[in-house]
Amino acid sequence: MNSPTDIAKSVWRKVTDVADRYERRRFPIQYDASHSPDPTVYFLTPDYRLPSGGVRVIYRHVDLLNGAGIRARVLHRRPGFRCTWFANDTAVTNTAASTIRLGDVLVVPELEVIELASVPPGVRRVIFNQNSHLTWQRSSNIRRFYTRSNDLAAVICVSEHNRQMLLRAFPEAPLRRVTLGIDPAIFHPRSSNRRKRIAYMPRRGLDDARQVMAVLHDRGMPDGWDFCPLNNLSHEEVAQELRNSQIFLAVTHAEGFGLPPAEAMACGCYVIGNDGFAGREFFRAEFSTRVESGDIVGFVDALEAAFENVAMDDRWCSRLGELAADYIHAHYSLEREQESVVTVYAEVLGGSFELAAAIV
Repeated sequence: MNSPTDIAKSVWRKVTDVADRYERRRFPIQYDASHSPDPTVYFLTPDYRLPSGGVRVIYRHVDLLNGAGIRARVLHRRPGFRCTWFANDTAVTNTAASTIRLGDVLVVPELEVIELASVPPGVRRVIFNQNSHLTWQRSSNIRRFYTRSNDLAAVICVSEHNRQMLLRAFPEAPLRRVTLGIDPAIFHPRSSNRRKRIAYMPRRGLDDARQVMAVLHDRGMPDGWDFCPLNNLSHEEVAQELRNSQIFLAVTHAEGFGLPPAEAMACGCYVIGNDGFAGREFFRAEFSTRVESGDIVGFVDALEAAFENVAMDDRWCSRLGELAADYIHAHYSLEREQESVVTVYAEVLGGSFELAAAIV
């Protein structure tokens, strides 16, 4: 039988192997030692064709910075690539068409932090860590990238949980938190077609969702209730399905923020499920129910309690959903997001910028 030490060494070897494989497929970023005539913030962004909350946030921040007069670009690998699963006219470029110079800022996500190994001295860099639980997923030696230096301008995160976790690991890192905003034009509770439906995201925690559905099926689902997987939908279609649902089932594990349940709340859903740690700041007992990941009995009990409450009062979920929507839009507004993002990058660039009169 392997000892705990042997198991730990085996796990670390696997982490190192992943890091080595990743090192061989790094982004072909071009650098030049001259000063940039037009300083730009470049957000290194993976070429994801499927929905990703983190990529959507990057696009949003590029829009906010450009709207405030700070030149910014999404930096993809492939020429001509642009995310099309949500509507956008964001300023996008690629590594073949761009050269990063002195005065520019390179922003790398937590999964691409190894890219900083090839950044020449003098080029300012920012780590945009949207999920601290992914920090060590691809790299076995990353502390050097999070160490405070003249070139590391900031390590930006999106939740208090992430900030505390990164602070514990890298106490010298220049940590800053920005606030994410939920767009009320897309995610709002107004609906004339809300049904007895439980929405969930099958991309994460699908096994938990399947077990919950199986138990409820065997116990006998109340008439009229059904489950709705939110899969292969556009940004706007997801919002529409959430507005048409009464309950959202959060079956995630460890989150950087937790956009799906926050967006579900913004659409007026009663949310049941795992807060992913970061979501504890908005999973409030007065309008949601927390259930630990893997607690199938807890999920079933919470759902059956909701079924019973709706049977006695058909507006029970709607009232709680309205409270949730009010909370989300008050605490995660586009205005707060804009102010926090522009302020951080203005400091990185060493200047001050007026906030745009209108939200981008």
